Amino acid sequence: MKRSIGIDINRDKISIVQLCFTGGKFSLERASVREMPESGSSEEKTTADIQFLINSMITEENFDMSAKVTVTAPYDRVFFQNFRTDLSADEDIGHLIKFELEDDFPIPFDELVAGICGGRELKGDDREYLVGAINRSELRGRVETIKEAHLKCSTVTTDVFALYAAASLSDNLIDNTTSVIVHSDNSGVILAIGVKGRLVCDRHFSSQNEVEGGTPLTSIQVLTREIEMTLRAIFGSNAGARLKVFISANNELLDDLSARLPEIINCEVVALNPFTKIDCSERQPNTDIVIAAGLALIGTNEIPEVLNFLAIDEFSSDRTAETKRGLFVAGALILVIGALLAVRLFYELNNLENQHDLVKKQIREVFVQTLPEEKRIVNELAQMNEQLETIQAEYGTLAAGLSDRVLPLRILQVISEKITPNQNIRINDISMAPESVRLAGAAPSFESVDNLMSVLRRVSEFNTIEVQSIDVDPQSSGVRFTLSVTTVLK
Repeated sequence: MKRSIGIDINRDKISIVQLCFTGGKFSLERASVREMPESGSSEEKTTADIQFLINSMITEENFDMSAKVTVTAPYDRVFFQNFRTDLSADEDIGHLIKFELEDDFPIPFDELVAGICGGRELKGDDREYLVGAINRSELRGRVETIKEAHLKCSTVTTDVFALYAAASLSDNLIDNTTSVIVHSDNSGVILAIGVKGRLVCDRHFSSQNEVEGGTPLTSIQVLTREIEMTLRAIFGSNAGARLKVFISANNELLDDLSARLPEIINCEVVALNPFTKIDCSERQPNTDIVIAAGLALIGTNEIPEVLNFLAIDEFSSDRTAETKRGLFVAGALILVIGALLAVRLFYELNNLENQHDLVKKQIREVFVQTLPEEKRIVNELAQMNEQLETIQAEYGTLAAGLSDRVLPLRILQVISEKITPNQNIRINDISMAPESVRLAGAAPSFESVDNLMSVLRRVSEFNTIEVQSIDVDPQSSGVRFTLSVTTVLK
């Protein structure tokens, strides 16, 4: 057994209905209707007035306060917009609508609670969705109002879904046809269009005080005009198969529409009366509680695909809370990583300082070993660099003085390499010029001198080899000679 309470709060009255679903049948257990008190200068009723009325109605009629409660959103504060896309999944659309339609609703983005009411397929792959939206603060205010009446709200939806639920109960073929639902009372007119069980249009307007061409229009004229214009806007000139129009209104308006509408559009007009499928016992329900009854039907979970602003808001809040938790965890991880990086940085810095001290110590040791005579140490590297520059300057001076002796020394080096011990040649005197060398010496024989000259002439670095003098040495029975050697080197 399931008990469900539907609460319809509109501009003029509050209607409450309690249904019981058991054994596959619905029964009407409680019903109450109260007029709203006059509110002075404001058309909106105060929260205190609504709470007082609901409390008194629940108490006096002995409603089951543990039953699930479905309530209409604040009157005239739900906005509808059509949205076309080539996406097919409602889940994908649900993620987009808030961003795609944020400029189409008079609600701040952060306060926007929006959901899909229904939709239809268009030509090609395009689809058109009906989107409903409400301000989050107004939604939560309505939930808080029900809570203050000691009831737990499970669903916050719109009056059009309650009417569709009532129509679905009275005609189980509604999901296979194109249907029009009209509800008229002192608060105004609700006009809804459904295609294959899904809403595609929802309009709220007044049928009073309408003038066309200077002539006042009757309610029936306004309704027939608006129904015809709405159908043409949705379906064009051809609405397809025969329509079924459900009318929830007083008997006079129902009779007038039943006579006039078939003349304008191809339709069948029937009374929207869900109580033909609900056991009402001795109660005689009327159109005042049709919306409340539809809300109670929704609460039994027997009516699928109902827009529930409360569930959308709770889901959004859960996602926001999950996002905040994720951000908190990410922030904590960032702090931990930052702390670890700081510790690592401190360790590396300390290690670099130790290495710096070690290098300074080694530089001091090298300085003391290199310049032991230096007693005043200010900057080791600068002082060693200064000492090096001094040595380089001294070397430059020394090298300039030795530059004229480089070639003669090279000549002597080559000659010393060419004279072997077994030649018995002795050099007694050496004279050096910038590019030549004169040698004076003794040899065993003239042949030995000739052999020496032959060896020296094969040296590529020498330019000329000349014998300046050669004669017999009377003392040693050998010969004395003087040679001049010049080089090609520069």
